Amino acid sequence: MSVNYAEGLSPYENKGVCGLPELFDSPEDVALKVKELVGFIKAARHVVVHTGAGVSTAAGIPDFRGPKGVWTLEKNGLKPDVNITFDSAAPTLTHMALVALESAGLVHYLVSQNIDGLHVRSGFPLNRLAELHGNMYTEQCNSCGK
Repeated sequence: MSVNYAEGLSPYENKGVCGLPELFDSPEDVALKVKELVGFIKAARHVVVHTGAGVSTAAGIPDFRGPKGVWTLEKNGLKPDVNITFDSAAPTLTHMALVALESAGLVHYLVSQNIDGLHVRSGFPLNRLAELHGNMYTEQCNSCGK
């Protein structure tokens, strides 16, 4: 199935702020933030990670509000230009890092807004995963049955 699924989304008016530029931290800032995150994780008794479209952009699946996001382009009368399908998209380094963190006992649960199935395909345990909007490989439309 193509990742040009925007036309199948339910319409609604307020899609938030679209088209903001991506921001990149310096390597030094990233190192400091990673060190701080490690401290938070070590001090926590129960770590829950919440992911969204950003974890799948490296797989070629567009996000929604980014500079080339589905809703950003829609606002300008355009559609995403992608040449990958959900079936051919592979889990990203982020997906695999989350699997490693769970395997190490550092992440206890994952809540995802994504429907792309990449968390499942990465090997993240199903009993520790909540897919808020469903999974396009396991869910069925109540209206059309597809």
